[in-house]
Amino acid sequence: MATYLFSFNPVYWNWPEIAGDIRKLARRGHFDTDWSCGRHRNIDPGSRAFLVRVGVEPKGIFGSGVTLIPPAARPHWVEEKAAAGITSNYTTLRLEHLFPLPLITFDELMVPPFRRFRWGVRSSGTYLPETIADELEVMWEKRVAATLGPRATQAAARSNA
Repeated sequence: MATYLFSFNPVYWNWPEIAGDIRKLARRGHFDTDWSCGRHRNIDPGSRAFLVRVGVEPKGIFGSGVTLIPPAARPHWVEEKAAAGITSNYTTLRLEHLFPLPLITFDELMVPPFRRFRWGVRSSGTYLPETIADELEVMWEKRVAATLGPRATQAAARSNA
């Protein structure tokens, strides 16, 4: 399965409803959200998705899920660009885990094998090489289990089966 990074930069959008979205995820077991993937068009439904916080400390990985639909062009998320007729591609992410702050920081991603990848992506929908994605998945699952407890991680795995 291909893995992609979807960026969130509080400098450009501060996600004012993130606390409510985290509560929705806790109630439902997932949270669906439309997310820009810039110019990227070749993201298959069912691809693994990680949210990465960039631009403002703390930077790092703070959410995960899968893509539900292929990217499609819609008006740009920046109002001025949308008013000028500029579009961006969007997909729908089904987030299974979402946290207000990163569980894996950029400092942790600056060691092998992760340091071979530029984590401060400017565009959402950036492909993550398989070898790095596999290691990130292991680290992420451990971090989620440590944060939520093993029962929450097992319940999420059952709901995705």
